[in-house]
Amino acid sequence: MPPVTTSRRQLLRWVGATGAVGLAGCAVGDDGSELVATLGADVSTYDPTQANDTTSRKAFDLVYEPLVAVDFEGSVHPVLATDLDQRDDRTWRVSLREGVTFHDGSDCTAADVKASFERYAGTPRESDVFLWYDDATIRDDHTLDVTLSRPYAPFQLTLGGVPIVPEAAATDALDLSTGPVGTGPYAFDTHEPDRLYRLVRADDHWFAGGSGNGSDADDVPAEPPIETITFRIIVEQASQVAALQGGDIDLANNPPADAVADLRDDDAITVSEHLAGGFEMLVFPLASRPFSNRDVREGVSRLIPREAIIDSVYGGIGRPAYAPISPLLDDYTSESFLAEMGDEYMRYDPERAAELLDAGFAALDISPPYETTIVTNETGDRVRWAQLVRDELNATDFFDVSIEQFEWSTYVGRVLSGDSHRSDAMMALGWSGGWDPDTYLRPLFYSEQATPSCCNAAHYASDEVDRLLDEALTTYDTAERRDRYEQAQRRVVEEAPVGFVRFGTRIEAYRTDAVEGFRTYPLDSGEFTSIYAPTMGAYTTTGGG
Repeated sequence: MPPVTTSRRQLLRWVGATGAVGLAGCAVGDDGSELVATLGADVSTYDPTQANDTTSRKAFDLVYEPLVAVDFEGSVHPVLATDLDQRDDRTWRVSLREGVTFHDGSDCTAADVKASFERYAGTPRESDVFLWYDDATIRDDHTLDVTLSRPYAPFQLTLGGVPIVPEAAATDALDLSTGPVGTGPYAFDTHEPDRLYRLVRADDHWFAGGSGNGSDADDVPAEPPIETITFRIIVEQASQVAALQGGDIDLANNPPADAVADLRDDDAITVSEHLAGGFEMLVFPLASRPFSNRDVREGVSRLIPREAIIDSVYGGIGRPAYAPISPLLDDYTSESFLAEMGDEYMRYDPERAAELLDAGFAALDISPPYETTIVTNETGDRVRWAQLVRDELNATDFFDVSIEQFEWSTYVGRVLSGDSHRSDAMMALGWSGGWDPDTYLRPLFYSEQATPSCCNAAHYASDEVDRLLDEALTTYDTAERRDRYEQAQRRVVEEAPVGFVRFGTRIEAYRTDAVEGFRTYPLDSGEFTSIYAPTMGAYTTTGGG
């Protein structure tokens, strides 16, 4: 595989899901190994082409496998592909691993790869593939040439976000709505909506035999040590923590920030964390006054008390955000650049905010106070930071702000609706990025990604930003890409379609005596990667109860 000089393009996910409350009993698999973990929302789909929610992606991540995978530092490793050979700017030859079978017993061949790509057409996740895909030519059962629609810098990393499914799924001979069918180390077992989702160790996974199959570590076991993984669907973060401390579950995902200090002080609990590829933001409805005025938007952004939010809501965990690209991608951003964006356009400054709001309201001939709301879902941390922003705005003479909380599905429907930009409400949202800088900008700020097409809820449109993002995707040189993305960020931050709040930290907490080897993955959708990722040298063991 050629050296990797870019990061994976993976469409970003909405973060902060909720679901139904349930408690776990620590059952034991046939060979004495079961991991009981949590999901913060129910699994909505088993089909990768339909999954616009993070929970579904993380739930089937161990069932499906891509051609390549991206490790904890952003490097590409082979999975179903053994080699990617770039033939020219638009053609890549993909060599597939032999002897791989799907969980339904069928062989995994080049025809399955081609069909997996092409079935994305016309689906909610079409741009995962058709942003770069033109055609594929099958050379033999284990070789195909993929032709790109244009030069596409993050191609290798993008493949890490495209699960391979049987060709039969593209012809409707296999219905993935009844359960996922992949090549992964775990197979689907059962799903009880709003209660649990269970996977079992798959038979005849291709890695059996261990060494020689592309592992980064000689001691990776030939099969996953954990036989059964049961995900209990527990909405309330506090309920997850209580279940963990009570020994009812082994691993809690995304515990509330105000519980982390106590969990760290508990010898029975281990806290694992990693800088995350995501951020919290306040989105403005650009088609509605007064938010149609740029000075008003900067004025509100300068009233977001980022340091206070991090201290009081997140217990000091996280970093202030002043631009979209996470510090996780240090090839494409820097602390000095973020500080510059903060100083020029975003940093908390009530005096400057008052000047901007006064100018903006006068230009629109609006008499304050303006009544508006901040829309949020029921995630406690998000509600609390939205309340702090509300209090700052209400402390001025310009706004009378209230908070509207919605359950998850209603919230997502509202913020992703095609007319979200015409609302009179601001939106408190979270965004989870990938390993490529495009994932932090295109879905949120590219004009053609306006809702409902994707996730540009503000309906921000800039010909300059569109051009820069398109140029960056077709530029293979990292320095040139960084320049394009820096220019695009400057324009977005200057025009302030959103107020950036905080770069997050991914946190998991697990029982020290029950879980060993678990590592926190920086991207939310890959949360359970370290349970068994043999080509990365990662695996987890558990005592089971």
